[in-house]
Amino acid sequence: MLNFPGQREGEEVLSVIRKYPIIYFKILLIFFIVVALPLYIAYFVWFKAFPISDFFERGVIFELALSIIFLYGLLFTCIRWINEEFDVFIITTDRLIDITQISFFQRSVTSTPLEHIQDTTGSINGFFATLFQYGNVTVQTAGTNSEDIFIDHIHDPESVARLILDYAHRKRSDMKIE
Repeated sequence: MLNFPGQREGEEVLSVIRKYPIIYFKILLIFFIVVALPLYIAYFVWFKAFPISDFFERGVIFELALSIIFLYGLLFTCIRWINEEFDVFIITTDRLIDITQISFFQRSVTSTPLEHIQDTTGSINGFFATLFQYGNVTVQTAGTNSEDIFIDHIHDPESVARLILDYAHRKRSDMKIE
């Protein structure tokens, strides 16, 4: 049985929804295209023009500069990965919890009771999203401070939208949620 901070007594976790792993491939692909490949090309072009035996000092400074650029690119890639990895959506017997990592040191937690969920929409947009079956879910809630909950880059968003709506319907009907 899964437990999480802030879990209420008697509340059981029904489902945990995480981002589809293809999003991490996209982050790595951007890192290689924007950072690693240009640095790799610059490294070989530089040392072709300035052999290390003739220009040792310039080569050391150039390698140091490339290393710093590579490490900064890796740092920003890791931060982007953390921002995506720590987005979690938890469906419990009482509520829907949206934990969103906004930036490296900023997180937002939103929860709504299942009986306040009015409608859900699953959407898949784009070629790769259609090919790999991932997309977004929007959950519309009722209440004085009603705010839509947006779940992005998840696998099979239509079935997740149906699942959330089914749990909400069961909760409103006082049916047992399993």
